[in-house]
Amino acid sequence: MRVPSPLPRGLIGACVVAASSLVTSVVPQSSWVASLPVASVLRHSLAGRMTGLAFMVFGLGLMVWAWLAVGREVLSGVRHRLIPLTVAWSVPLLLAPPLFSRDAWSYAAQGALVAEGFDPYAVGPGALTGPVVEAVDPMWMATPAPYGPLPLAYGGLAARLTLDPYVLMLAHRALAVLGIVLIAWAVPRIAVACRVNPPIATWLVVANPVLITHGLGAAHNDVLMLGLACTAFAVALRGHWGTAAVIAGAAAAVKAPGGLVVIAIAAVMSPLAGRAFQRLASLAIAGAISVLTLVTIGELTGVGSGWLGALDVPGLVRSPLSIANLIGMGASGLLDWLGAEDAAVQALQLVRLLGILTALGLIAVLGLRSHIHQAARAVGIAMLAVVLLGPTAHDWYFLWCLPFLAVARPGRRLITALVGVSLILTIAAPLNSSLRGAVVPILVTTSLVLLVVGTLLGHLRTLQPVPEEASKQVPEKVRRKVPATAG
Repeated sequence: MRVPSPLPRGLIGACVVAASSLVTSVVPQSSWVASLPVASVLRHSLAGRMTGLAFMVFGLGLMVWAWLAVGREVLSGVRHRLIPLTVAWSVPLLLAPPLFSRDAWSYAAQGALVAEGFDPYAVGPGALTGPVVEAVDPMWMATPAPYGPLPLAYGGLAARLTLDPYVLMLAHRALAVLGIVLIAWAVPRIAVACRVNPPIATWLVVANPVLITHGLGAAHNDVLMLGLACTAFAVALRGHWGTAAVIAGAAAAVKAPGGLVVIAIAAVMSPLAGRAFQRLASLAIAGAISVLTLVTIGELTGVGSGWLGALDVPGLVRSPLSIANLIGMGASGLLDWLGAEDAAVQALQLVRLLGILTALGLIAVLGLRSHIHQAARAVGIAMLAVVLLGPTAHDWYFLWCLPFLAVARPGRRLITALVGVSLILTIAAPLNSSLRGAVVPILVTTSLVLLVVGTLLGHLRTLQPVPEEASKQVPEKVRRKVPATAG
């Protein structure tokens, strides 16, 4: 039997994922999805949910397989129309329920809080009643919003038009679409400046199934934050660092880590390494503009800056993806076993604090010492430090560092690592909090995930990254458009 080419293979996979989400995703009981004839029957039985999960893993496997096949050709110099391909793989997910996470329902409820006159930084979605809170994770019902004023103000505007949670979720998915468009515009331009072949960077980032499924499919506002951060870097490389700093402030107004792109902007302002005072001045100026933008957005939207006091809310999740969490939970468990219960409670908080301080120290070093040729890598490492050393981490947080590492002149090992992590995080995505406490689905889905991951990992050996040679393929007329000074 002839195997479909990558584009239809990925499209079929995306359609399977979208269809499976009608069974596996958590949706409001009053929504149209909950009453679909076949899907509603399947979602209310263990056998039906397991069937949906099996098809979900199968569809994700098809998408990753297609992406790897395209990458093998892109890395060998074959031209691909990557943007149309990404669009084709994304379209089936546009109207689907949120994948792998219930955050989009929280976004809808938080927007409704704004529309109803509540302070989303003082109360949680539990202050509301009705369909808009039906699918919100109970963990977040009483917690304030940890997001910046931009998505909340936008959500408030949408909620003034309708309180239908599904429509509000789609409105927030539109922000994810905007984020992907910004990433697709910025990444090739940054790649040219970094002397990396744009198609390789575009394949690694824009066509990446992690961005399509976790970013677009789950409608996370991290994608808009990332799109604005990438745009800020690209604009700075064109010499407009003031505008770039304003855009960086807008990125931070979505989620705080977006402001870390100021490191790259400062490197553009003072490109020489070793001049600490000059770099400090650049960081101070760019940072001040970004903070002023952030505060202004909060005031103009009427949402304010109360979200700074809610930044610890995501830390309620003890994610094993955070190194600080792993060490803290290990120390806490050991102390609890030894009978030191009070010390066990404090151990996790202490380790998390040390992790945050370590991340901040690393960010300070990167900001002061990284020269312009390492600007992209510095931002990528800073983002990665926040993810791994912060109080919590989710699989989609990997997106934060992906674009910056992908344009940092990645060698064979880094490309293989980025591809491997993307593969695993995509296939393992169904193992999320929606399976919490469901022993049988967890065991069966884990087995399926291990089987598909094991099969696809063998394809990594067929990838032959040649970034050094590929960089020579960048057309000279394209190189002249962007300063080639920011590797």
